Amino acid sequence: MTGFTQRLGTVLEHRAVGIRRALDAPERTPRSAVVLGRVVGVGFAVCFLTGVYSHLQQHPLDWLPLPTRPVDLYAWTQGLHVTVGTALLPLVLAKLWVVYPRLFAWPPVRSLVDVVERGSVAILVSASLLQLVMGVLNTFQWYPWPFSFPRTHWGLSWVVVGAIAVHLGIKLPLIARHWRREAAPQDPT
Repeated sequence: MTGFTQRLGTVLEHRAVGIRRALDAPERTPRSAVVLGRVVGVGFAVCFLTGVYSHLQQHPLDWLPLPTRPVDLYAWTQGLHVTVGTALLPLVLAKLWVVYPRLFAWPPVRSLVDVVERGSVAILVSASLLQLVMGVLNTFQWYPWPFSFPRTHWGLSWVVVGAIAVHLGIKLPLIARHWRREAAPQDPT
């Protein structure tokens, strides 16, 4: 049985290396990932804050008075929420394109931190893509799912924000290395 697992490991490793080599592109650098991550992070923060404001307008808390002036404030925040949320879809796809080869790192898991990172990234990617696609479909008022859009959108927003926080915590050393323009673009991750 050990011989089989060694052969399988060797085959999988060669395939992963081949896929990574095929996916290599000069644009796929840690610096690109950090720059896109900044933009995506700001976009999700704007959407989260405007979404919380919208939720509180629709489900007010007795102890939290909300501003009633200017009259068009709610319309402006909703417009910002929808515009930024729609713009996030291609930005998230661009970020995924930049970091996609990391899925084929070998060995796939080296430590407990890798397990937490991969798990948080799986949750972050799936929840954020679902959130964005649902939001875009909501702009067309098309609901091909059997559940409540507002409740699901609200709940997913907290999942996305939590997954972003975990992702930032794990990637903070890499982000700090590549935050400034002077960072070496070919620095290995």
